[in-house]
Amino acid sequence: MEDCATCKSIRWSASIPLILFLSAGAFVVFAQLAEARDNAPAMILGLFLATWSYVLSVAGTVLLASWWFWKWHHMRTAHALRPC
Repeated sequence: MEDCATCKSIRWSASIPLILFLSAGAFVVFAQLAEARDNAPAMILGLFLATWSYVLSVAGTVLLASWWFWKWHHMRTAHALRPC
């Protein structure tokens, strides 16, 4: 299993979608603070960035889930227990 090129090439981290999701929340807070100060351009910018951060975090989560499924399927098919 250590010589498998597919297993070595799979390098993905769950931190990227999580960081994008947390930044979306931070941008929403930024938009609320801008609204409290009657700063419409900053509020629109905050909501715009929050929307795109959320969309990219959902897309990253879907890609991560499909990668995990592919790795699970690869491990079950390519590295099946073989009798000695």
